[in-house]
Amino acid sequence: MSADQNPAGHRDHARPGSAVVRALAVAVTVLTLAACGLRVETPPPVEPSPDAVEQVRARTVADSLALSAAATAAALLPDGAVEPVAPVLADVTGFSDQHADQLGGVYVSGLPAPTGSPTTSAPTTTAASVADVLEQLASATRTALADADAVTDAPLARLVASVATSRGELATRLAQATGVEVPSLAPDATTATAAPTPSPSSTDGDSLSATEMGVLALVHDEAGYGFEVIAAKLSAEQRATAEASADAHRARSEEWAAAAGIDGSAQDPRRASYTLPAGLDDPTVATALGRSLETAVADAYANAVAQAGPGSRASLIESLHRATADAAVWGATPVPFPGLPERAQQPTG
Repeated sequence: MSADQNPAGHRDHARPGSAVVRALAVAVTVLTLAACGLRVETPPPVEPSPDAVEQVRARTVADSLALSAAATAAALLPDGAVEPVAPVLADVTGFSDQHADQLGGVYVSGLPAPTGSPTTSAPTTTAASVADVLEQLASATRTALADADAVTDAPLARLVASVATSRGELATRLAQATGVEVPSLAPDATTATAAPTPSPSSTDGDSLSATEMGVLALVHDEAGYGFEVIAAKLSAEQRATAEASADAHRARSEEWAAAAGIDGSAQDPRRASYTLPAGLDDPTVATALGRSLETAVADAYANAVAQAGPGSRASLIESLHRATADAAVWGATPVPFPGLPERAQQPTG
């Protein structure tokens, strides 16, 4: 038997790839063992910089939390725990908490805060007088009004406009409860806003479409018709109030129809009459209708705020405020989100 044959008579051929496979296996093992002690240095994640829209949201949340804390502290003071101040302070706390919650609360990235950086926790208040709360309400209202007009995010503009309206109503109620003059709520040139400055040539409502203007013309016309009927059912002072409301709504309807270019055209959505609830001879039913008419106007203006472009919303927000105040004249209960029925607080229990 030859030297290169085994006893079975088969030649023992070397496998050509076996050496390469063994070499690769050794290399992989070495690299794996080396990787156990390898530390790749990577920079830590960086907190993202908030854009203009996030700054508006965060500022509105921060103001809401500060108002809640201030009102809670003021309610513990002698002048804050009496009627009619205490119920207003309770609403400032409750409404502001809801504002902060619906705006998404304080942003938490989940990243560790850099050493020495300020925290984003809710503000703490060591002392606050009722007068302090009123001034904070006025200041926060001015800021929110400016932000709602200028922010580029339409849904956020609608929400902040509602928050501003709520704060303005709270400021008015608190001033009346304490017997002082209502502070100025109109934003001025010094009011901070992170959104682009509106163009001086922009006119409020100019960015609304003819259809959107037609909606406002229609809701005012329906309110005018409703108040004309209400005036015929009520007496004395309430009749005069209803007549004044009817005239004001009819005039606003004409203004919006003319602005839309639909006055007297086939596209004019206004009608000769509208369906009203039965039982209007009952003053309770009539005043309830007055509330619902003004609330519908407020809802329409809140929607218009979202449709209008940045810098063209101021008069729409003012109309939202006006309708909300008019609804209160007819007995509407203050709500945290005027003009936003979908955010109405659901009853518990």
